[in-house]
Amino acid sequence: MSGRGAAAPGLRLARAARALSCAAALSALSGCASRPALLASHDDYAAYRATRVSRTLEGRLAAASAYLERHPEGAFAADVRAYLARAEPIYYAAKRGTAAGLAAYLATLPRGAFREDATRRLRALVRERSAGDLLSRAARETDAQLSRQRAERARIREELAAWLRRFLGREAWGRPLAEAPAEVIVPFSLTLPAPLCAPAGERAAPGAAVCAKRIALPFVVNAGGESAPRQAEIEISVLGDAAGRPIEVAIRGPDLFTRLEEARSAREVAPDDPEGRIGGIALAVELARGAFAARVSGDPSCGRQVEAPVVLHLECEGARLVARAASEAGEDDAVTISVAPAAR
Repeated sequence: MSGRGAAAPGLRLARAARALSCAAALSALSGCASRPALLASHDDYAAYRATRVSRTLEGRLAAASAYLERHPEGAFAADVRAYLARAEPIYYAAKRGTAAGLAAYLATLPRGAFREDATRRLRALVRERSAGDLLSRAARETDAQLSRQRAERARIREELAAWLRRFLGREAWGRPLAEAPAEVIVPFSLTLPAPLCAPAGERAAPGAAVCAKRIALPFVVNAGGESAPRQAEIEISVLGDAAGRPIEVAIRGPDLFTRLEEARSAREVAPDDPEGRIGGIALAVELARGAFAARVSGDPSCGRQVEAPVVLHLECEGARLVARAASEAGEDDAVTISVAPAAR
């Protein structure tokens, strides 16, 4: 009895060890290990590990998608599939509102569950943005064109006023034109187009000459709801004596006063539009009065009685300005100036 009792514990331990060994072997053969890592290949485990240790959500999602593509039956496929099913909808909901977000989703999960919806939304947003860009660019181009046209129209008034002021300055008279102040000689002689000079003719004093330059100023007006090109021409003509000293300056142009009104109103003034013509004459008179007041005098006593075709006659302190509106075909609207030279 004592021998059998002493041997019993050892026998029981040996039997238990054999049973554990058999259970482990059976479990390994049947694929039912409690820890998949013990059964996973090195490549399987490395791919799974990337789904856990990537530093960004995008990196983990991309790694999860790549794992399931490479190891659809891998040791960790069930866990990765469950993670992706939870995380992808949340990620897509955060990204679906913008083109950049949708592009990020498609880059991260090109075969994701929402790829079709993401592609459709992204195309729609790109079309909208492209249309918006086109409209915005068209608006900018239209604004630039309108601004350029306003500047072109404004230049006609500015150009006429500038030439009136230049030659109403007393310093431009009593000396050869080549010795005139820079404000006169630079725009007249040194700025294109260059002036052309010719003998004044038999009715002028011997040796007298006329030097003239013509400036073309294109602009656009509205004519019956459509854009119509216009061109104002301003000719600056200087009659000089044999020594080249100015005697009289004429600033003229075909329908110049009408072009002034068109540039001011941005609308066409037809030949049979008396109101438009009168508006242009009034504007020319206003510019001439302003220039005379700035360089000579603004005293009302400088004004003289006028009779058509003269529309303005100012004379003060040795300066004389006469504006004439063309009354016959082929005539120019014109403003003539003569100024007594300053004492030197």
